[in-house]
Amino acid sequence: MASESHDQLHFVLIPLTSPGHLIPMADMAKLLAQHGLVVTIITTPLNAIGIKPIIDRGIDSGLSLHLVQFSLPLAEYGLPEGCETMESVPARNLFRNFFDAVIRLQQPVELT
Repeated sequence: MASESHDQLHFVLIPLTSPGHLIPMADMAKLLAQHGLVVTIITTPLNAIGIKPIIDRGIDSGLSLHLVQFSLPLAEYGLPEGCETMESVPARNLFRNFFDAVIRLQQPVELT
């Protein structure tokens, strides 16, 4: 990985948890890192699986990329285990719960 200094610009990207947002965001992260920026993508563990190969290839080529994972508080919002993407929400009436769970990620992100 390229050496990182405190005066380097650091982008933190938090894509919506949907493949249509995650994959382009991973590509954008690589483009930013190719221009000398430090880039961190924050997502959930299940979503990280899909973009980890893209990020790993970038890291292997010397780019300053990071992948940080936070778990959604699924049970707290009445969502089943593994419900980490919009496509996995089992019923339309649970979309609000899903977005509320995603919004709850703000606190651990701000503390990091």
